[in-house]
Amino acid sequence: MNKIKCLLFLGVLTVVTLLANITAAGACGVFHYQPELPDALAKKYD
Repeated sequence: MNKIKCLLFLGVLTVVTLLANITAAGACGVFHYQPELPDALAKKYD
């Protein structure tokens, strides 16, 4: 019984993680979000 609970928990955790990734990617795609590169990083990579 304990092994079944563990497998069920891992399955639910996997599904929730996938849904979170899909939601985050969808939000970026809808708003075409492209953050600006901070000046400190721009100087670092020049």
